[in-house]
Formats: sequence, structure tokens, C-alpha cells
Amino acid sequence: MITVLCYNILMKVIVCDDNPEDRYYLHSLINRYFKENNCPIETSVYKNGESLIKDLGILKTEDLKIAFLDIYMPGINGINVAKKIRETDTDMAIILTTTSLDHALDGYSVQALQYLVKPVSYTDVEKVLNSCAKTFASSLRFIEVISDRLKVKILLKDILYIEIYDHTCYIHTMPQTEDIKTKGCKIIESSRLTLQEVERHLDKTNFLKTHRSFIVNLRYVKNVNENNFELTSGATIPIRRNNKLAVKQAYMDYLFTQTRDM
Repeated sequence: MITVLCYNILMKVIVCDDNPEDRYYLHSLINRYFKENNCPIETSVYKNGESLIKDLGILKTEDLKIAFLDIYMPGINGINVAKKIRETDTDMAIILTTTSLDHALDGYSVQALQYLVKPVSYTDVEKVLNSCAKTFASSLRFIEVISDRLKVKILLKDILYIEIYDHTCYIHTMPQTEDIKTKGCKIIESSRLTLQEVERHLDKTNFLKTHRSFIVNLRYVKNVNENNFELTSGATIPIRRNNKLAVKQAYMDYLFTQTRDM
């Protein structure tokens, strides 16, 4: 048995900008968006990167979903703040505000969702928050499977890869630990699932069937070589010999889409 569901969440937002006028104005635009869309919101506002980084230890970062970071701040700039956030949170949507796009490649390195070029308009904020809503709707989806006669819920975003071996489905997931750098992974076993059944419930944008026995989550691919995908967890996933170019092309299309949507 397999079902697909989605959670509802309270949206939490960080705003960090050293310019008080820009900070207040952006905050007001964000509040306007959530009020017009009748969505609950909690905001944390900071005037510099140092104060935000200091609070990361006490803020429940797993609940914070969006961060608007000004790039050009004295002291610790927005890019370095984003890097600090990424040490403990890979899922938070990071939006960089800036007067220049000179740091576009730096934004890619911290997986920034988008740039907002100052002066920011409500249309800009509305567009990026709509994009965030779509991202979260996808990342909060989960599958429910039977493992050892118990129902187990698995967030799609936590799945590294899925394999079928000896008529058993093994779902390899990110480790459920605060240390996101841990290389190990949790394996959920279900003898009642086929790869084809699981594939029907996965997001085709992020998941790719690379082999008759494997499906991989493309967000965790670190490298691709002649015959395999190498994942950030250290796992190596084979690429089927037949139609190998099509599999690799699908991955290149995924990378292009991710870069285009920044």
C-alpha cells in the first residue's frame, strides 16, 4: 500500500538588512503578501548578519522556512550568513536582496532560490513568495508505506534513492539527525512494493529512474560519470546501459531548470 499526502505549516520568515528603510519596507511587503493570502506568518527581523548568526543556535531553524538576506552588509555579508544557515538547514528558502547581480555564482553555491534587485517592488515579493509556496508544497509531500506491518511516513525530499533487490523495495533516506553532514542513511524496507508502484507517486521533476532496479532523487546527485550517478551520501547508483544518453540528458535538463529558476 502507498499513499501520498501533504502537511499544512505555519510560515516563518527571516529578514536581515542593515538599511533600516529597506528592512522596514521589505518587512511590510512580506506581511502584505501573507495577509492578502490569509496565511499565518511569524517574522524575525535583523539589522546585521552577526545578530542573525548569533540567534541561529536558539531559533528553531527547522521551523524557519524563508530567509531574505541583504548581500551587501558591513561585517558578515548575506552570502556568508547563507553559508552559515546551510550548515544546519538545507531546506530553508534563501532569497538574496542586492543592488547588483555580481554575486550570482555565490548565490548558486548556497542554493539561493532567487535574487531581488533593489528597489524591491510588491510584484517582486509576490512572485518569489509564490515560488516558495510551490517549493514547500512539493517538499512537504510524503509517501506512506507498510514496513514490518507498521505504517511509515517518508518525506519525498528525504529520499536519497530507491532500489528493488530480491523482490523487496528498499527506500534509502537522509539520516534523521541534527548533523546533516552525516554520511549514513536510514533504510526502510517494504516487501509489498514494486518500483513501478513507487514511481507513480514520485515527483517526476526530482526523481529519475536510472536503472530497472533504481530510482534516484536528483537533488542529491553530486557527480555523474560514464556508468553511475554519485550521490552526496557516498552511494553509487548505476545507469542502465540501454538509453544511457537519455538518462544523462534528463539529469542535464534538471540542472538547467534549477539554474533557470534561481
